[in-house]
Amino acid sequence: MDLEVALYPVVEALAPHTLSDGLTNSLTHELAQLLQSPSRSLGQLQNTIDSFKLKVPYSPDGVIRWQKLINVIQLLFGIDRKENVIKYLSTFQSMLMENSTIPSPDMDRNHVMSLNMNGLDTHDKLLSPLRPQSLQAESFENLDKFSDRRSLLSSQKGYALSREYNSVSLHMLSNQYYYKMISEEEILKVISYTLLATMTELFPLEFNKINIPKEVTNSESGLLHLIFEAVLLYQNLKLKVDEQKHKNVSPMKKALLVQVESALQNYVKVVNSLSAFARVDSLKQLYYEFYDHIIALRFHYRYMENFEETSGDSFLTRFNDLQSHGDVLVRRLCTEIFKNLLSLYYEYLIDWLTMGKLEATYREFFIVAHESEDPLPLKLVKNKVPKFIPMSVANEIFIIGKTFLLLSKYCKELHWTNEISKKYSFKYQQLVHHVQLTDFYSLVHSHYEEMVKFANNTLLHKFYYKQVLYTLKDILLMGKSDLIDILIQKAQDILAMPSASLSGYRLTRFLQEAVQQSSMRNLLNKSDKNFVINGLDARILDLGHGSLGWDVFTLDYLIDVPLSTVLNVNRNGGKKEYLRIFNFLWRFKKNNFFYNQEWLKSNQLIRNFRKMDRHGPLIRDLTSKLSKVNILRNQIQHFSQKLEAFCFRSIIDKNFQEFERKVVITSDKNDNTDDDEQGMNDLQAVRLRNGVLMLNGILRPRSSRSPLLSSILQATATTETFCKEPNIDELDSLHDGYLQKILLHKLLNSSNGQKTVGGLSGQPYSSSSIILLNIAFEFITFQSALNDVAHELLIQLNLDTQPQLGVLLSRFNSVLRDLVPRYKLFKENLRIFIKDLKMDGDDELCSLSRFLR
Repeated sequence: MDLEVALYPVVEALAPHTLSDGLTNSLTHELAQLLQSPSRSLGQLQNTIDSFKLKVPYSPDGVIRWQKLINVIQLLFGIDRKENVIKYLSTFQSMLMENSTIPSPDMDRNHVMSLNMNGLDTHDKLLSPLRPQSLQAESFENLDKFSDRRSLLSSQKGYALSREYNSVSLHMLSNQYYYKMISEEEILKVISYTLLATMTELFPLEFNKINIPKEVTNSESGLLHLIFEAVLLYQNLKLKVDEQKHKNVSPMKKALLVQVESALQNYVKVVNSLSAFARVDSLKQLYYEFYDHIIALRFHYRYMENFEETSGDSFLTRFNDLQSHGDVLVRRLCTEIFKNLLSLYYEYLIDWLTMGKLEATYREFFIVAHESEDPLPLKLVKNKVPKFIPMSVANEIFIIGKTFLLLSKYCKELHWTNEISKKYSFKYQQLVHHVQLTDFYSLVHSHYEEMVKFANNTLLHKFYYKQVLYTLKDILLMGKSDLIDILIQKAQDILAMPSASLSGYRLTRFLQEAVQQSSMRNLLNKSDKNFVINGLDARILDLGHGSLGWDVFTLDYLIDVPLSTVLNVNRNGGKKEYLRIFNFLWRFKKNNFFYNQEWLKSNQLIRNFRKMDRHGPLIRDLTSKLSKVNILRNQIQHFSQKLEAFCFRSIIDKNFQEFERKVVITSDKNDNTDDDEQGMNDLQAVRLRNGVLMLNGILRPRSSRSPLLSSILQATATTETFCKEPNIDELDSLHDGYLQKILLHKLLNSSNGQKTVGGLSGQPYSSSSIILLNIAFEFITFQSALNDVAHELLIQLNLDTQPQLGVLLSRFNSVLRDLVPRYKLFKENLRIFIKDLKMDGDDELCSLSRFLR
């Protein structure tokens, strides 16, 4: 049994009757703790009893009862073990019940019922218990006796109390505790001033603090805590609004401040109306009247906490999400604020869509301008796009404004951009007062399609977008290599000079002559006024002192705005994709030029040697060696031609055709010349096994010749080959992707972290191919030296000068001994390269390995 449970009946019986049940429980708890304390003392017991004496009215009977309770507890101090204390209390309780008298039913009801305590003072067992009576029932006959003892005493006390206080009202009993308290009427007289943050004597007011007097009951104090939340919220919000009024904030944030200020004014009106018309009779009614306003102020305070750090577009997104809140009041507030902010955000959208303006957006728009060398340094910030705007619509909005700036600033299409700005400005303004997002999205899509269509036609016809693409492929990617061959032929002398002595003017002159004598002359004197071909330029790379012209020469194509926004051709700060591809292909052209040059020299020497009648054995030996070297050179040249053909056909041309299929721009203009050129560029040829070149597939008839055919082809195009026209960003992305696919091919890839290494050599394929080309160039260099020595031998043999003949033959054999290891090194590296290609597992590379054998 718990000590507190055993002690409660004793305390209940001995304590004064005026002690309430709650105080009885508290007293029992404190006395139980005191009995269990190792440092208990009579002084602590006396202090505990005195504290409870003050809580009940004074009476002579109460003094006696308090003293008896002290005597009993003091006796318990002498018992050490808790179990003995519990047994003693149980025995004492049974003794109390035996000495009590049960009232008869006919007893006077005004008689005060109480326990009979006449024998307590003279009862020896209360002062010196000999042995605690057993609490266990000795037989079934006395079982009920023991089970009834616990409830008998308390039932008699309750019965007595009900008789004693039956005629006393609750007000009379509680009045002695509340006569010093402030009445509710006095609070209601001054509370309206406090609600307006005005100082009163009853409720002293500080910032973020209201002092509630101690003379207010707990229930009223709890209500005041709830009501005065409005005052504290009103103080903070008013201070924040006053601070922000003097700062330069965005229109969207100003709209929020106006909303908060309106809520504060509404709150003041409600307070004044309640105090003026005395509509409130109690604090409960006041709280009921103010409940919605407290929620509203609490809501405004919540988002005003981070007002300075949060942008207007973030508030817009937040209130859009809260429009589906479960609380009706919060949902109504959010809907109202969202509409106000959306109308201001809509102005940002209209300025950008119709004029491309970003000056007054306060960085609250999802399109920003950034510092860059690009002609249109604009960026779409995805995490700032409001959630109610789909990402596809946001991208269309971004493209519309960007295309507008391109057309007006760089394409000089001022008349058209002015007209379309007026047209859509009127349409967008019609949606301002009742913004329906679905209607807005539909209008944006129509605007987007019209802008993209016109921009693509402008690039296609005014700036010759596709002609420039084909020129880049034909020249920088060597699709038509006759220009490079003629250029090398004309500039071979200066290309062999050191880079420091090269003249850019002479290279440009040779380039112009090569264009006039090659297939590129078809681009001269056309309707574009040489716009396309004039972009071609010759450059000298800065590779340091001591390099030859062969190492530093390159071709470039200069593209200005607006074409440079959709074609990244060696753009400033770019990756120089065209330059890297041209320099790789330039190695093939350089080696091929020397192959052909040395082949001609060697054949001429062999013919001249065979014309000589004298020195038959020596002549046969020299011609035999020169012929064998020609055979070795021919094998190396075949390798270069095969690898070059694979690079162009399977890498460059294949990716270009895929890129061309994606770039679908429909033309609104009927230009026969352009159609003819387009038709010529679209012709695809295949080479048969016998070497005959023929067209691949059946040619489509030109739609410009027949209206009937035009309608038929248009119908088939919409059902079979329809593709949405790409915008300017997509054109740029497609072109960059096309170049990246070329450079990321396993044979050309040299980027860090993405190299494909051979299984046998352990080095990238691009490095292996360059090493082979370098070895081939070393071989042809030695063949050139061998031909030079052979030419000197031819001269000496014709002059019959025997003394120098031995020296020349020694030089000839020495060069020959250096040449043969170069060929062996080439063959060994080629064998490893072919093995690497075969072991890769790629069908295309396996086919190349068989082709290179």
